[in-house]
Amino acid sequence: MYQRFKRALLIPSELYLYLKDSWLNVWVYFFLMLMLTALPFMMITFANNGFSDRNKIEIKDQFVEKLSGTHIIVDGELIVEQAFLNQDKYMNIDIYTIGIVNTPTSPEYQGIRIILVKDGVKLYTFGVLAKTYSYDELGLSNFNFSDYSLTNIDKFIRAMNLIAIEYSGPTKVFSSFVTLLSSAIELIFFVFISATFSRTLIPVKFKFKIAIYVLTPYVVMSLFALFLGSGLFIFLGIILMMIYMRIAFSKLKMI
Repeated sequence: MYQRFKRALLIPSELYLYLKDSWLNVWVYFFLMLMLTALPFMMITFANNGFSDRNKIEIKDQFVEKLSGTHIIVDGELIVEQAFLNQDKYMNIDIYTIGIVNTPTSPEYQGIRIILVKDGVKLYTFGVLAKTYSYDELGLSNFNFSDYSLTNIDKFIRAMNLIAIEYSGPTKVFSSFVTLLSSAIELIFFVFISATFSRTLIPVKFKFKIAIYVLTPYVVMSLFALFLGSGLFIFLGIILMMIYMRIAFSKLKMI
């Protein structure tokens, strides 16, 4: 695999050597590219317990727009005006949906749902009720959603974070699955585009094999983008991938 990686990254003109690779080798290489893409995000996920600092900032930024209103928690009971009971009030934070009474029921909102209802906070994992928390145990027995002070918002974040910390295990597993799935879809998309729009007159199966190998510069540039915080590397990776594809096909030999 090392030689394949080296040629795919530095010598694309020699990728024709792997034209007749078995599909097992090709998919093993794809899996290695997938792990390189997803592993940094999975490491970050497993390093955090509860909300990440970025999650907390997102909640703070969205609180006024998404959750604020005349509703209030008094003596451990959520009071919402009748006129607002059927309105969706929620925010999406990565795999979390935090909402008040009503939230969307479509599949994309069925990961980790933290829903504030009349008598407490319900935690749903993958559509199944995992636990109900009282407002007292979360420190929200008296809470005003129309108070936009940082102290009040931080109080809300701490309460939600207590839930996230307690159920960090299932959350990490689900988040890792989502990361792997989204990364796989992303890589397969680029393989499909590279192989489908190539004008080289060779069987499609060979195009797909080469397309998987030329994912290498894109994956490497994506890692640079992550660690250096510059999205320009992603665009560079896409450009290199397309260039490498042309180089590989221009040297292709049917053997």
